[in-house]
Amino acid sequence: MKLVLSFFIAALFAISSCNFSNQEIIVKSGVQSINGTELFVKTMGKGEPTLIVHGGPGLSHDYYLPHLESLAQDHQLIFYDQRVSGASLMNVDSSSINLDAFIEDIEALRKKFGIRVINLMAHSFGGLIAMNYAIKYPEKVKRLMLINSISASSEINMQSNQILGVRFTEEDMRERMSLIQSEGFEQRDPETIEALMKIGFRRQFYDERLIDSLQLNINENYGRSSELLRYLSPELMNYDFHANLQNIEAPTLLLYGDYDPLSKIAGPSLNVAIPNSKLVDIKQAGHFPFIEKPEKFYNSIYSFLDD
Repeated sequence: MKLVLSFFIAALFAISSCNFSNQEIIVKSGVQSINGTELFVKTMGKGEPTLIVHGGPGLSHDYYLPHLESLAQDHQLIFYDQRVSGASLMNVDSSSINLDAFIEDIEALRKKFGIRVINLMAHSFGGLIAMNYAIKYPEKVKRLMLINSISASSEINMQSNQILGVRFTEEDMRERMSLIQSEGFEQRDPETIEALMKIGFRRQFYDERLIDSLQLNINENYGRSSELLRYLSPELMNYDFHANLQNIEAPTLLLYGDYDPLSKIAGPSLNVAIPNSKLVDIKQAGHFPFIEKPEKFYNSIYSFLDD
């Protein structure tokens, strides 16, 4: 990974291509200087740009792929790894690990790509960042797409986690404890960390057999990333910004897999608070509807973008 990152910094952008339905899609990826740090950025396709914000904190854009690649046939998709996450570099002071910095990273990316108003798609924790960006910069957002977003209230998120907790079995707990007590976990081995995460994510799938379609690609920086991201914790412990959501001007799609507890409590509350929003539930899907029900997911996204 260190060799790959060195190449990215030297070459700025590596270029490759992939083929969807016999149509070649150009993919560019590399580390770029953004808002005082180095973020890994990947662009794919051409057309109207959409910036895609991943969940976490501490994950990367990788779990979106290859599931979102079809959108690149007629849209430019801009993926990035959030600061000190994924393949982005760890070269930041701990004082820069705060929600406003994550918001300003989006604004810096918008300017970097010369986009006047941008489509934003965000998933899970990424929804928290995207909503706050749309509150702070309402005139810069053309459309906002929140996929299984966490709530604008830490209390609602806690309620959702409590519902999820009931789904865990004794076998899950034993498997989890075995990994936590392993040498791999102590050394923050990427394979061990990914296996541990998938125990939790498995119970967020309607069809748990699809868990192997979730490619997290945890890298060797995860231990350092986790240490730095702890500085976000105070902001995530106790918050409620529902009142500020009225400042969002962009048409907003709230798209949830209905097996996700967030769909029953976070989705409706966001739908009430965001003025021009539409709530859509996808049946028989959980936290990752683009993996479980890709056709219904794409239909909902295209219907919203084409409206």
